[in-house]
Amino acid sequence: MDKPVIKKTIDINASTKKVWSVFTDPTITKQMGGEYVSDWKVGSSFGWKGKDSSVYTNGKIIELEPGKLLKHSLLDLKDKDRLLSVITYEFIKNGDSTILSATEEINYEITDYLFKEANEGWDAALQLVKYVAEKL
Repeated sequence: MDKPVIKKTIDINASTKKVWSVFTDPTITKQMGGEYVSDWKVGSSFGWKGKDSSVYTNGKIIELEPGKLLKHSLLDLKDKDRLLSVITYEFIKNGDSTILSATEEINYEITDYLFKEANEGWDAALQLVKYVAEKL
């Protein structure tokens, strides 16, 4: 059986450099309610820490091309050997704007309801990236 995949794209009226900074510059990322914790090297840990200092996600950077590509794993917080998904962000220059493409390859059985919720979560997350990047 094929694993579920969520693929989303959004056009952001900002340069790829600005969109990239929404992910990598903690002072900007905090406008989204937290920050990514990483040293931004392939093989390094990669997680999301909320404003309350709680770690909500954990994984490893699989591929990285600054300003172009970020691919990371998402691991179970309790069982760090359990792969939940692989997430890929592509930052595509489109004139003066950026097309941000996000793909999540889900590695576990998911109900239709949870898949729908995950889809909606991606829409909201990308809208937030767009909002923050366009205000820079």
